[in-house]
Amino acid sequence: MKQSKRRDRRFLATSLWAVGLGLWLAGCAYLEQQPEVNPDGFAPRSVQRSWRPPAADRQQYSVAPAAPLTSSAQALAAAGKTYQLPELIDLALRHNPATRQAWASARAAAAAYGGARSPYYPALSYDGDAGYDKFQFQDKGNEIVIRQWQYTPALQLTYTLLDFGRRSASADAAREQLAAMNFAFDRQIQDVVFNTQRAFYALSASKAAVEAARKNVELAQTDVEAVDQRLQLGLATQPALLLARQRQAQAEYDLENAKVLVRDAQADLAVALGVAANAAPLEVENLDRQPVPRALGATVDQLIDAAMKQRPDLAAQVAALRQREAQVRGTRAQWYPTVGLAAGYGEDIWSYNFNSLSVVNTRIPQYSALLTMHWDLFTGLRRLNDDRQAEAQREAARAQVEAFAVDTTAQMWRVYYQFKTALEKYQYAQAIQAASREAYDSNLEAYRQGLSTIVELLSAGNDLAGARYTLIQSKADLLSASAAVAYAAGAVQAPDR
Repeated sequence: MKQSKRRDRRFLATSLWAVGLGLWLAGCAYLEQQPEVNPDGFAPRSVQRSWRPPAADRQQYSVAPAAPLTSSAQALAAAGKTYQLPELIDLALRHNPATRQAWASARAAAAAYGGARSPYYPALSYDGDAGYDKFQFQDKGNEIVIRQWQYTPALQLTYTLLDFGRRSASADAAREQLAAMNFAFDRQIQDVVFNTQRAFYALSASKAAVEAARKNVELAQTDVEAVDQRLQLGLATQPALLLARQRQAQAEYDLENAKVLVRDAQADLAVALGVAANAAPLEVENLDRQPVPRALGATVDQLIDAAMKQRPDLAAQVAALRQREAQVRGTRAQWYPTVGLAAGYGEDIWSYNFNSLSVVNTRIPQYSALLTMHWDLFTGLRRLNDDRQAEAQREAARAQVEAFAVDTTAQMWRVYYQFKTALEKYQYAQAIQAASREAYDSNLEAYRQGLSTIVELLSAGNDLAGARYTLIQSKADLLSASAAVAYAAGAVQAPDR
């Protein structure tokens, strides 16, 4: 019988221990998911990855219809590699200080959100005084001297039971501020990607313009040679040769001017990448290797609707509005009292003597358990004006969301038709270059046979040179317009690593 009771007690103890361990592990897992314990879990995971809100929260944020890294850049350029656009975007996201600044701001907001939830927990404090005292006094003509050592430790525990929404309003406001900073981080990534795209296309176009300028120089040299041959045969005049040489000098001037534009484009790309402009310039892929978009695949109304749902900066404005709404709830909660608990325990420990003769030791416990209530009955109309201020700020935030939505619609409208126009201009530029090439070849052959004048030949050469520049610029404009549509719609994506 006794052995059976012992087994029952062991089984009960084991069961209680297992249940306690399970509760402890579950509590640890729960706390790990709370922002006050793990605030970084609510911020973007890295400087190179966009933040995505939980699936349950995504609908809430939609609107219905550097320090220069010279050595790094030099090392990359020293490899002699020609960089494609996705590689440059990845480089910009890692080096541009704007993404690091936005990431740090988001992480700071995540820590603030964790701090805003601290009132949900009890507060425990410790106070302790320790020291030595000596004092004396007269008693019926006798002098008494007391020497005393004293130590007074005390623990104080406080916990708010009821605050009528103060804590929840503060935590909600901090959470919405965190969401706004996270969305701002996402938009900053899109800014860096878009700026890198534009700088890449501009640099590729400027390098293509240099190649076109070299071809124009060769074209002008061909004209000079053709005029010189006819001059040797007595079929051309010296003024005609001078006109051809003038055209050659102009082509060489245009070539040097195109080289300067390459330097400007390299500086713009360095800014987009977040590296020093005096670092070794990176080699980028040629413009003729860039695929040309033929259509957007959506109407302007569809793109506007997509922008309303996925623009991070618009979602940040919605989060700011929700933050103001939480602040309104917080100011209204200030009209009500707070109810809490306060408990304390301490000891008064003495050790003293009288006239160095007798020693007395004391140890006196002190403890308390109180139900507390605090209520500000009159604050000089501060709470009333706080309410008014919070409500006005909420209305301003709501108007800001509406204004931002209007601006987003206008921006999407503009870039959509800019793309349509750029696509048509590129197609016309192709036709112009083809016609100009054919016209020049015909004029050159006709001039060699004496059927065309030098003025007609040089005019055809000028038209061909202009057609080359027009085609290069129209292709760069078309690529930039396509990138602008994705940027306005909030659909810019960082490349996968």
